Amino acid sequence: MSRPSETNPEKEWLEKLFGECEDEFYETFGVYDDDDFLPVDDDEEDFGDWADRIRKEYFDKKHAEAQRLAAASSGWKKKKSKQEREQEEKSRKELSEKLQREHEEYLARAARKEEETRQGKKRRYDERCAATFSGGSSADSAKLSYSDIPWPAPRGTVQEMVDVMLHGVDRKDVPAFRKMLRKQQALWHPDKFAQRCEARLEEKDKQRILDTVTALSQELNRLAQSLRA
Repeated sequence: MSRPSETNPEKEWLEKLFGECEDEFYETFGVYDDDDFLPVDDDEEDFGDWADRIRKEYFDKKHAEAQRLAAASSGWKKKKSKQEREQEEKSRKELSEKLQREHEEYLARAARKEEETRQGKKRRYDERCAATFSGGSSADSAKLSYSDIPWPAPRGTVQEMVDVMLHGVDRKDVPAFRKMLRKQQALWHPDKFAQRCEARLEEKDKQRILDTVTALSQELNRLAQSLRA
């Protein structure tokens, strides 16, 4: 059995290139004499050299065309990009200004809402204080549980309660601030609170109420001390 001849992949590729692309080579490089393509003397140029030269010329030609087209396209894109950049910059500026206005309007609405909320808390606090503390210290008056005490912020911290108490007073106006502070100190002083309300406190909540009153008094005293510093 005879052995099949070994194939040369490179030679097969070159032959296929020659067979499939010959027409395109003619069209790309123009009409040449046969002497320009076919080797006249094996010593001068064999088939492999010829195919390599044609392949190089073909890809050089395509590369040059691609560069020319890319350069032309780049010039057009740059011109267009400049116009687009100007339009995009204008659009970005308008959008930024619009977003800024909307943000400022949102902040203003939020600030108004926050102020309305704080004013409502302060008003309810003052009303409840007047209603609760005007009852005197009589044991016959209605009993007071923890939730009945007119806390400025029933579920808030001591600091939040003090903020409600003092809302509406400019802390930079020291005389006015000190006057409001003294009023609240008198209202929540542990001894004075006990005189007004201790007899009315529900026994189960009594200690918790007194502890909270003491905490409020201490915070108010701390603020008063800071004004004297």
